[in-house]
Amino acid sequence: MAKIYTIVISFLLLWFAPLSADAATLSFSQTSDSYVVGSTFAIGVYVGSPDMAMNAASGVVSFPWDKLEVVSISKTGSIISLWAQEPSFSNSAGTVNFEGIVMNPGFIGASGKIISITFRAKAVGQANLSFSTGSVLANDGSGTNILTGLRVAVVNIREKPVPVAPSTENIPEDNAPMIVSTTHPDQAAWYADNNPEFSWNLPSDAREVRTLINGILKSAPNAREAELISRKKISGLSDGKYYFHLQIRTAAGWSGVAHYGVNIDMTPPKNFSITFPHGASSFEPQPVIIFNTEDAMSGISHYDVKVGKNDIGRISSTNLNPYPLPPQPPGTYKVTVIAIDKAGNSASALANYTIEKIEEPIIISYPKEILFNDLVNIRGITYQNSDISVSIRQGEMLISQENSRSNTLGDFSIIVTKRLEPGIYTFTVSVTDSRGAKSNETEAYTIVVKSQFLLSVGTFFFDYASAIIILFIVLACLIGAWLFISRRNSKKVRHLRREGYEAERALEKSFNRLRNDIDAHIALLKVLRSKRKLTKEEVLFLEEFKKGLTKAEDVIAKEIQDISADSDK
Repeated sequence: MAKIYTIVISFLLLWFAPLSADAATLSFSQTSDSYVVGSTFAIGVYVGSPDMAMNAASGVVSFPWDKLEVVSISKTGSIISLWAQEPSFSNSAGTVNFEGIVMNPGFIGASGKIISITFRAKAVGQANLSFSTGSVLANDGSGTNILTGLRVAVVNIREKPVPVAPSTENIPEDNAPMIVSTTHPDQAAWYADNNPEFSWNLPSDAREVRTLINGILKSAPNAREAELISRKKISGLSDGKYYFHLQIRTAAGWSGVAHYGVNIDMTPPKNFSITFPHGASSFEPQPVIIFNTEDAMSGISHYDVKVGKNDIGRISSTNLNPYPLPPQPPGTYKVTVIAIDKAGNSASALANYTIEKIEEPIIISYPKEILFNDLVNIRGITYQNSDISVSIRQGEMLISQENSRSNTLGDFSIIVTKRLEPGIYTFTVSVTDSRGAKSNETEAYTIVVKSQFLLSVGTFFFDYASAIIILFIVLACLIGAWLFISRRNSKKVRHLRREGYEAERALEKSFNRLRNDIDAHIALLKVLRSKRKLTKEEVLFLEEFKKGLTKAEDVIAKEIQDISADSDK
């Protein structure tokens, strides 16, 4: 038996060995930092393999070429001892390549330096660094790729504020009228409305009005209006920056010229697409996307990102590439990026991506039936150092959520802390690994929780009901023997009378013992009643059982008395 058990355990360990594979990551020396335009700074590329020796690493670092440029690459302090390909970079493509080998016995550790990259900040904005490809090979003789995570670094580039002289662009000339616009109230803003309307107040002695709209700030109006108007709407302007000019003649002559700027943009941003540098299907629960577009007139204001119908975030036009999506459970999702220009025009791009599910935990043991107040212990095997979640339900209702963590071998054990009332329950188990990748829930397993009271009453009933049946059988045999012998042999009347008396005493003792046992169980139920209320069925059962026992005692006693009376005749 022990040999069979050993074989089964060995088979399980071999079968589920992939679930506890060692993990390695490629990361940067910092996750976020801030620098000034024109400054240089260094960021290290690191490999982490804390559980298993690795002997080779390769990858391509991607960076936004419009925000950063590589100045140099340093191998100082690297764990790599042999370079299969010398580290190189391309500022036009925005990439850095590396590929090297660590000689035997390899490297084990949380943070081993590969290279250091010195960047120069080119433009204001957010520059995200990521790995477009990567691999970490184990020192196991087979070159197993143990890479499970590619990290992202965020670099914020800022510019020192430069004092700006106050603008005199729209300061009106002396005694020029004041122009307002309800359709384009902000002269600095852009509008997706090419029908601006302007208004002004006419002096009481106004005699003539002339207007002009063009793209030149300092222009004098030359078109005389046929009437004394205080409002004018201009329709069908093409995209661009315009100025509306106004002059009013009174008895004193022409006023100064008033100028009002208006910016028109009716054209949406250019069409664009969404790309996944690590592939549109992966085990990564938080994939990154790359997208970008342009708007020729007003420029891009921001991007709105959605996953499915859920709004994920609003990103300024400088905080791009790559953009990490929020973690999601396994499944296929639609990501939507909407580019919105400064006039409110928009263009959108759609793409689907899939987060592959990791394998569900394997349940090794759990109790199928327990008594009320007993502990529920669920044991299983899954990925190493991963978070385990157990959901306990009664029907469709979630009763409890229990959490634990697997050890370095992938084993886990969860003791349910919530006390389960008598009834039927199901539980499912899911796992989240060290990368954040999630599995689906396992199939539903059933646990029956039984009442301690019903079990004790049932045991009591079967124990003592059998004793009563035996007593009835004995009594029937005695009565039959009595009648038979009294008819066959009158000389044994006294002897039978004595036997009847002894049977009566024996039955009386048996019933007394039964009654004492019942009283003891009733006392126990009173204690149990202080902890919880007995059900209606439990109370009714006890009452009926006690009545039935009393009735049986009376019937048997009467029969014995009748036998004794007959023997006296």
